[in-house]
Parts: sequence; C-alpha cells; structure tokens
Amino acid sequence: MKTIKRIISKIILKNKYQSLALSQSQFLQVQRENFEILKTELDGTDIYNDLGMDKIFTYEQFINEVSVRGYDEFKPYIDRLIDGEKNVLFNNNSLYFGLTSGTSGKDSKKIPYNKQMIATFKDSQQMLASVVNELVEGIDLVNSARLTYGSNPETYEHNGISYGYISGILSAQTPYALKNVTFPTNDILAIENWEQKLDKLSDQVIPIDIKVASGIPSYLISIFEYVLEKTGKKEIKEVWPNLETVIYGATLIDPYRDRLNTLVGKKLNYFGIYAATEAPLGISINNARDEKQIYAFHPKMLFTFTDADDLSRTIGVGDIEEGKSYFVNTSASNGFVNYTMKDIIRIKSVAPILTFEILGRMGSGINLAAEKTSDEHVLDSVLTLNKTLSVNVDHYFLCPSNRKGIPCYQWTIFSDELKTKNEKEVSDLLDAIMSEQNKDYSDCREDFILAEPIVKIVSPIHLKDYFNANKDRGQFKMKTVFSCPETFTEFIAQAFPALLGNV
Repeated sequence: MKTIKRIISKIILKNKYQSLALSQSQFLQVQRENFEILKTELDGTDIYNDLGMDKIFTYEQFINEVSVRGYDEFKPYIDRLIDGEKNVLFNNNSLYFGLTSGTSGKDSKKIPYNKQMIATFKDSQQMLASVVNELVEGIDLVNSARLTYGSNPETYEHNGISYGYISGILSAQTPYALKNVTFPTNDILAIENWEQKLDKLSDQVIPIDIKVASGIPSYLISIFEYVLEKTGKKEIKEVWPNLETVIYGATLIDPYRDRLNTLVGKKLNYFGIYAATEAPLGISINNARDEKQIYAFHPKMLFTFTDADDLSRTIGVGDIEEGKSYFVNTSASNGFVNYTMKDIIRIKSVAPILTFEILGRMGSGINLAAEKTSDEHVLDSVLTLNKTLSVNVDHYFLCPSNRKGIPCYQWTIFSDELKTKNEKEVSDLLDAIMSEQNKDYSDCREDFILAEPIVKIVSPIHLKDYFNANKDRGQFKMKTVFSCPETFTEFIAQAFPALLGNV
C-alpha cells in the first residue's frame, strides 16, 4: 500500500509542479484569466457594485481604474459580514474569520474566509509539496513521518462566527492520506499551556522517525531545544537521524537557518510558503539550503504592483521589470480587491519564468540621514557578523539612537556566544559590514552625519519570556527593526521589562 501511495503521489505532484512552472512562464495570461474568474465570483456583491466592476472588462483596465486599498477601507464590509449580512464581499457563506498576528502587537485584523479562499491556501501547500518532491531526491512525502507545528487548531465561536489563526485552521484539515504520518496530533496542538504542550508533543514525537519538520522557524527552534533538553542529546540528528527537510512559513528563513542547522547538527533543505493571514502570495521554487529563497507567484491569485520608488505608480504583471522592487497588492475570492499587503519584493527574473525574492515590509527598515537601510541590509549584516566571528546571533533589534547629538544605530544583540566579545569590537565590525552593505550608510559615516553604532549584547534567555508571551499569536514573527526610539522603548517595556535601562 505504501508503494502504491508513493507512486500515485509522485505522479500527482509531478503534474502539479509542471503546472506551476507553466503558469509562471505565461503569467500575464494567467492574470487575465484570474481577473475574469474574480469578476464571475464577485458578481452581485456589494464590493463588486461599489467598485463598478461591471464596467471593467480587462485586467489592464482593472489596474488603471481600481485603486489600491488597505484594511481600513475593507473594515466596514467586514463588520457587516460579522453582523450577518449576505453578499457583501462574496456570495457564499463565511467559513472562518482569520486573525492576524503580525509584529506590531496591535489588535488583530479579522480576515473573512469563504470556501474558495481556504482552497487557495490549500493549493499553496500542494504546490510547495510538488516543489519539494521535485528538488529533494528520494523524498517520500506521503509515507514520511513529519513534525508539523501550527497554531491551536481549535477555533472559537462568537455570535455564531468561527475565529482562528490560518495556520491552526489548516492544521485541523490535514489530508486523510497524511493523518497517520503527521505529528503531533490535534489534541496536543490544542493544549493551551505551552510547557504542557511541549511535554506532550515531545513524548509523542521523540520515538518517531521524523523526516520532515514544518512550521514557523521560531517555533521549530523552541521545539528542537526542548527535545534536546529532554533527551539529553547534543544534536537533533541523534534523535531523528533522517530529518533532512524543513518546510516553513510566515517569515524569511535567513535569520533562523544557521540556528536550525546547528541544533540539528547538519545542513537541512529549506522550502517556504510566502503567505500572510490575508492571502497566500508565493511558493518557493528553489532549495534554500545554501542560498536565498526564491519564489513563484501563486497562480490562483490576482496581483498588481506598486513601484517602490514611485508610490503613485501601480502596474500589472506585463510591466514589471527584472531587478526592480515593488509593493504587492492582491485580489482574491474573499472580496479583498486590490488589497495592499505592504510587502516589498524584488523581481528576480521575468523569463523563462517569473520569480521574486522578499525584501521586507512597507515602513520597515531604518532611515536616519537619507541612508535608507532596508530590512535586507540589516539581515545580511547580521548574517555576515555570524560568519565573520563564527558565532550564532539568536536574535537582534535595531533602532535609532544618538551619540552626543549625532544620530546613530543602536543594536541589541541576543547571543551567549558574543558575551565574551567587547561591545566596541562588535560595534566596529557591524559598522564596517553596514558600510559594505549600503553605500549611502558608508557616505553618511564618512561625512560624520551618522555616528558609530551603539551595541548592547544581552543573554538570549530573555527571548524565552518573549516567545512564551506571544506563542498563541498565530503566525508569530519576531520583531527586529524599529523606525523610532519611542516605539522601541515602548516595545521593550512591554516585552522585555527586565531590559529597561540596559538597552
């Protein structure tokens, strides 16, 4: 039976992979077809009528006539859905309302999901499986035991409406063919107490020959650390010698890859889904074992792009340029039409297939003196620091500060391995790395417009408290860069009160 399942799954996934590759090679045509599908699905809804979509006949016309809009503009429609009104954003029923977690710590947005939207999320999982099947030699995805960690799969009800996190909603709908090889079971994922959950989870998974691990990287790190502590082993490969592949979501893998490899004791294969609570956007098409993750666009979504250098310019797939950066806007069957995701990407290639890489989020990065340091600059600098000093940085924060009235960068670095280093030595090294990464930063330093950075090295033990306080927030992502010192101080007061006065 296992052999038959494996053969059938290989055929299905091969066809899925070829379909994904074909869609990216003719993505403009795919977008024109997706626009027609979207119009048909939304016809008769209030959002369709309010946007005048009955008078819009082509994808190109849609780009020019439907403005980009954010959550606040959709909130009145969402409130009406919650109040029980029909045909507001879509014509069928709401199955769930997804809750966002993000990095701001503010109240969750509520994103409506109909059956088509849930199917779109599931499609992204299947497409990623097809990529893994294609690129990892000998992998057997239907018979291999996998550690899969998502949010609590149980939704909560309020006035007859189900609310939950998308990772939990999807984990509760594991395909039947995979139920017997997916761990932990949903009853363990539903345990509220984190320590109890880890204890039960580890009891269940330690004896199993885990070959694939999937989840948000920060969660996987916590699970691996707990398993090592419980077993007394030095590396995860002593517990699960056949673990070779990590499938992740919600964040970039770059800040976590070295730590995961260190915990496991070997280099792993890495494949990611680029998705937010609002929508799935992309599927990785390369193995990020030794390189940055590259993505293909989700072929069931409708996209427009806002030029990162000219926010007044929104274009379609036919006008995007290789090497340029754009903010991504999406339209989907849940009625979120031309919704700004605030994610910034760079087009990696337009031919033979369309691909992109993730740069960060709108409003992130840091800019004190027109140096425009991006999230990518910051992350690459930390990774270079890791390699130069042969250490592991568990996490970092970057915020504006000043030295004697001159603006500068302040780094807070969580690392036991760096505690023996002189903070001035680390500051000088980060300054040199940043100057190499960003010429504008280098010019500002040479002209004394920016002072040398401040570095504070603290114990990563503080991260455990932060993680435990936020572990139930769905696709929880670790915050890194703060654009103003007041925001950073407020965040530290809430998340790391023990560090107040020290950073």
